[in-house]
Amino acid sequence: MMGDFAQALTVFDAALRRGADVALIRARVDGAHTTGIRIARRALGHATGLSESVGESWSRAQIIEAGLPVPTLQCRYRGSSTYFCDFDWDGVLVGEFDGMTKYSRLLRPGQTIADAVAREKAREDELRALGLMVLRWTWSTLVRGELVELLTPWLLRLGITGT
Repeated sequence: MMGDFAQALTVFDAALRRGADVALIRARVDGAHTTGIRIARRALGHATGLSESVGESWSRAQIIEAGLPVPTLQCRYRGSSTYFCDFDWDGVLVGEFDGMTKYSRLLRPGQTIADAVAREKAREDELRALGLMVLRWTWSTLVRGELVELLTPWLLRLGITGT
């Protein structure tokens, strides 16, 4: 079975995040003549080691496939702490993919789920105080194919057109 663009992008992102040699991957992909190689070439052209999870890669794949402006990844903002946002459009709109691991296996020692939620809410409030619009989505948004529908009105409202 052949994979789709989102699957290819997710694999390449993960490989680059783990330190794979993009030149070596590109040489292998460019030299291949198999079914689906065009999808692989396109995905490799968009791949980055900055995508920190499958959910972030899948989000970006949906954004790219819809022809929406491609965000900058892992932009840094300073509030009372330094925050890295998953997706950034022109320093005006930030997007956060919320998997559930931050509320389960990534809890800090002694921290409850309620503590993690409160910490995320405070972080979001600080980002908004910096003048950013913050959008969040979860696995269910991606599975239902609703990310483009969520993002599009905000991109239009904020005048974000991409390059």
